[in-house]
Amino acid sequence: MNIQRIKSLKKAMAEANLDALVCRLPENVLFLSGYWPMLGAAFIVLPLEGKTVCVFPECYEKETVNDLWDAERVTYPFGFLDSGDPYEKIAIELKKISHGQGWKRIGYEGGFESVATPWNAAEPMVPAANTRKLLEAIQGPNSLVDATDLLNLQRSCKTPYEIEKLRKANEIAAFGMKTFCEKVDMGKSGVELAADIEHAVMTYGTGYKDACRVRGFAQVATGAAETAVGCRPNEISTCRRLKNQDIALLELAVVADGYWADRTCVHVAGAATSEQLRIFEIVKSAQAAVIKKIRAGVTAGQADEAARRIIREAGFGKQFPHITGHGIGFRYHEPIPIICPNSDQVLEAGMIHTVEPGIYFPQMGGIRVEDDIMVTKTGCEILGPFEQYLC
Repeated sequence: MNIQRIKSLKKAMAEANLDALVCRLPENVLFLSGYWPMLGAAFIVLPLEGKTVCVFPECYEKETVNDLWDAERVTYPFGFLDSGDPYEKIAIELKKISHGQGWKRIGYEGGFESVATPWNAAEPMVPAANTRKLLEAIQGPNSLVDATDLLNLQRSCKTPYEIEKLRKANEIAAFGMKTFCEKVDMGKSGVELAADIEHAVMTYGTGYKDACRVRGFAQVATGAAETAVGCRPNEISTCRRLKNQDIALLELAVVADGYWADRTCVHVAGAATSEQLRIFEIVKSAQAAVIKKIRAGVTAGQADEAARRIIREAGFGKQFPHITGHGIGFRYHEPIPIICPNSDQVLEAGMIHTVEPGIYFPQMGGIRVEDDIMVTKTGCEILGPFEQYLC
């Protein structure tokens, strides 16, 4: 059980004058209870006083046995012909939980618009108008308080329990990166490489250090035209086949039991050119400078400038158009911290974020390297380290 997390949350709730938190986003159910829901149909109730309660579909009871921390389990029928309206069933259970508690201020997920997928990534369920109506019907419209900022701030610094989960996710991501570097070759397409990588992540990751539910989301750009726009938030894998001296750029998300890793590496089909090697070394040096700079007390702006200075002095300042990093953990991209120019946000021990400098231009393409970094009091730790090489 993640006792440190529960203590921290209840302290924050008391300071915010919240009597309870009610969440249904899978990432927040995981955060508050240790259980990563299959769909997004589970609700977690964390009272300031008393025991946590998880309300979830009875067909998924088996999946809660090993994951759910010390919480009361309440099930409702779901997914079958005779199940009825799930919102009616959920309302009944939530009313029972809150009855007689005298709660006046209930925190809920009012401001989450970017969300992590549940295990069933094909059709996530998220809190929207129906969820708010459900909570208002139980507690009254004046009782609801948007707890988005509280949740994001609490999620920004990970506990030792959570750090171990994220180490595992990053070690699994390294399986995908290794496969990428082994498979990049003339004649391979981005689509084929993405499939190889996701196969490796799921095959070697499932069961690794007891990881149960593992998925990889690989995006591979190939050639100058595709990788030159690799500075965008997403790559597009196509059927274009690699030619000699083409760059392949991998953007890889991995989720292991609800905990996320975000990694990037590049590799060249055939023999890299001297210019490609030079740019790669500049990007690697920029990343190393950030990693050397990071420790508790440093600002995000100072960390960003460590990378930006090296790239700027090499003459490629305008070719590095994105931030140096972002938070990672319960979601692929988290809002705290953001490693960007002029930010006065202070890094704290336990924060985990990416470090991903890059250089992009049409003539050659794009080169970026990305690792997930944990901030410590005296420095930082690279999670799931993987030695990057270009060819």
